[in-house]
Amino acid sequence: MNDPQTITNDRRKARDDRLVTTLLLGRVVTPRGDTVCRIRNLSQGGAKIEIRAPLAVGDAVAIELRGTTLVPGKVAWLAGNAAGIAFAEPVERDMLLGHCGVGMFRQRSPRLEADCPAILRVSGHVCTVHLHDIGQRGACVSGAGNLPRDTAVRLEAAGLGQVPAVVRWSKPDAVGLFFLEPIPFATLSTWSQDAATRFSSRG
Repeated sequence: MNDPQTITNDRRKARDDRLVTTLLLGRVVTPRGDTVCRIRNLSQGGAKIEIRAPLAVGDAVAIELRGTTLVPGKVAWLAGNAAGIAFAEPVERDMLLGHCGVGMFRQRSPRLEADCPAILRVSGHVCTVHLHDIGQRGACVSGAGNLPRDTAVRLEAAGLGQVPAVVRWSKPDAVGLFFLEPIPFATLSTWSQDAATRFSSRG
C-alpha cells in the first residue's frame, strides 16, 4: 500500500510544478511571425496559451514569458483559440516566478517590434513620431523630442486607435510611454499580424 504521506508530497510537488496564471500576456514566435498570446497556465514542461494566430500541431514555436528569453517548444494540441505548448527543455522555476511577477522577479510584459509612423498628441500639439516597439501597457517612440517624465500624451497608430499614456522615460532620441489603459488583447493580436501596417516604414 502506498504511504499516504508520500502521496500527499507527490500531489504537493505536482501543484508546485504547475503555476496557474490567468490572462497574463506573452509573446509567441511562430513559423508565420510573432504575435501576442495569453498564458492560461504554465508549468516547467509546457504551457496552455490563447492565441488568435494560425497554428498547426507540430509547429516549432518559442514563447517569451514576462522578462525572460525565448523558450523553444512545439505545439502539442489545438482546441479553438487554445494551444498546448510542450517546451523543448524544462523551464527553471525562477523563470516561472519571473513570468508571474512574484517578489523580486517582476518584469515588464513582452514587446512587439514595430517600424511604422504614428502620431503623438502632447498638450494640443501633434507630433509625427516613429513607433519602434509596443506592448499591451507601453511603447517606445522617437521623434517627439525630450519630453518631461509624467507628461500626459495620446498615441495614435493605424490599427490601434488612440491610446492615452504618460511619459515613463525620455531621451533625446527616444521616449518610453506607459499606457493608462492596456490595449485590448484582440486589438494588439490583430495588429501584430498585419505586417503591412506594423512594418510599413520598411516599404
